[in-house]
This record gives sequence, structure tokens and C-alpha cells, in this order.
Amino acid sequence: MIGNAVSRRYASALFNLGKENGTLDSFAETLDALADALENSTQLKELMISPVITHEEKKSIIMSMLVQCQAGTAEKNFFSLLADKGRLALIPVIVADFKAMLDEAKGISRGLVTTAIELDNDKKSEILSQLEKQTGRKLVLSYAVDTRILGGIVLKVGDIVYDASLRAQLDNLRESIKRGE
Repeated sequence: MIGNAVSRRYASALFNLGKENGTLDSFAETLDALADALENSTQLKELMISPVITHEEKKSIIMSMLVQCQAGTAEKNFFSLLADKGRLALIPVIVADFKAMLDEAKGISRGLVTTAIELDNDKKSEILSQLEKQTGRKLVLSYAVDTRILGGIVLKVGDIVYDASLRAQLDNLRESIKRGE
């Protein structure tokens, strides 16, 4: 999990409520919309952490955002509770924890594939298919380019890193030569 114990507790409560009501996907959409708004607006982010702005003012801002997102009563009650407890600054971490719980429930793992060159869509599909077969899980991959790896692929899924890059192989060879193997 990404956040601290407090954020995980809130995310878990919302997750369990959504699971009971069958509204997990709806909650996820609302959380995504709020997280995007906070991420894309430095001013809004600063408002949520500012000690000068009262909890009531922050609550009013969040409630107006929830109306725009067409959020349900449960989401509004949840964010109202966060505002009352002075926990609105935790929204990004709660969102990340909630998403991790949702991914786990759906059997989805998220990963990052790093290559030395940009991959075309066919190659990305091929890599995704191969990795899903090997892991036995549904994967959602992001792709990055890093010319320092020289060639090959580096896959990071959760805390696990699979490094099949040319750079790693050269480093291993260098260490073997140093040890005299």
C-alpha cells in the first residue's frame, strides 16, 4: 500500500462501502476526478493544505466539486467526514490506496516497462500478452524510454523489478571480471 495507516483506514472504509453497495467503479470515477483536479491545480492543492482556510471553507469547495462530478450521497458523506476531521490533505494518498485495493480485488497489477527506444503499439501488445501469460495476472502497463539502459527491457511491477537490460548485463559482466570469475 502507498499511504500511511490513516489514509489506508479511510480508503478501506470507502472500499468496503462500495463493495457492499456495488458502487466501487462509481467511487473510483469520483476519486479519479477529484485527484485529477487536485493534481492539475496547484492553487486548489494549496487551499486543501492551508491552515488559513477553515475546514468549512474546504468542505464547501470539495462539495461543489462533488456536485460537478455528479457524485452520490455516499461519496459526499465520505468527503464531508474527511473535511470535518481535517483530513482533506490526505485525498491523493487515499485515492492511491483505494486504487491499489480496487486493483487487487480485480486481480490487476500495474507496471512500468522501460526500454531504450520507443515501442510501437504492436510490440507493446506483444509484451503485454507475454507478461500476462507469465504472471497469470491482468496487467496494466505504462511505458517509458530511457536510453541509459542501452537495450533490452526493465519491468517494474509493484516492488519487483525485472531487469533484462543490456546495461544490467554489462554491469554483471564487469562485476564477474572484477571478481576474477
